[in-house]
Order: sequence, then C-alpha cells, then structure tokens
Amino acid sequence: MAESALRTRKKRLFLKCLCETGNVSEAARKARIARSHAYQLRRQDPDFARSWDEALDIAVDLLEAEARSRAVDGVEQPRFHQGKICGTVRKYSDSLLMFLLRAHRPETFREGRDGGAEDLERRFEDARQKLADRFEAVARGSDGTGTGTDPE
Repeated sequence: MAESALRTRKKRLFLKCLCETGNVSEAARKARIARSHAYQLRRQDPDFARSWDEALDIAVDLLEAEARSRAVDGVEQPRFHQGKICGTVRKYSDSLLMFLLRAHRPETFREGRDGGAEDLERRFEDARQKLADRFEAVARGSDGTGTGTDPE
C-alpha cells in the first residue's frame, strides 16, 4: 500500500473513532498512530483540522442525545432478590434534564433566575450606596429625593 493511501486510511480511521469516542488518545490508538502525530497532522492539514472539529461536534451531539435519552426516556435498572433479577425499574435523570434545559434555554433555566450570588451582591451594593446617598442628603439638610426640600 502506498504511503499516502496508508496515511489517508489512518486519518479516516482516526476521524471515525474520534466521532464515536470524542477522545483523541483513543482515536489515535485505534488508528495506530501516535497522539502527537495526530496533532501534528492537524497543524499541517487544514482539511484534516476541519474534519477533526466536525468529528468532535458529532461526538458531543451523541453525548447530548444520550443525556436527553436518560433524562426523558430513562434507563431500565435491574432489581434483585436473593441474588437474582426479579424485575426492573425505569430511572430518569432530573439533573441531566435540568442541565439540558439550562444549556438550551439559559435565560429561563439558569441557576437562581435572579442572577445568583453575584447579582445579589450587586443589588446589595446598590442598596447600600442609595442609603449612603440618602444619609449624606439628610446631613446636608435635603430630603434626599432631589427636590431640595427638607422633610417636616
């Protein structure tokens, strides 16, 4: 087999395995090339680099599909009695479901819809500043509303 044909075959095998596993080391091992050589090929060949990125996207799509399946369809888990399977129970993953919702609709399902601890700290600081401004206005003899009149 010619050198370029062998190289092309190994690249294809690497990319196929990368699609399936999303793991560069595993794909390189299955393609029988050194991991460092795979990265060298990526740097030297823009088409291979694009295919590599596409393969990783496919691998992530497969992971997302599996996560969705576990969240929505559930997974059958065996139940045992006296060491023997006596049935199954379908288990769903609420945490995977929430993770997917947050990934696809972050504006709706983000952690602590009020913005979390950072937003709370910002609002606290804003309130503290408004209070300090009000005290300063009272000390100057104004009511702090910006009208310049004193409260009576």
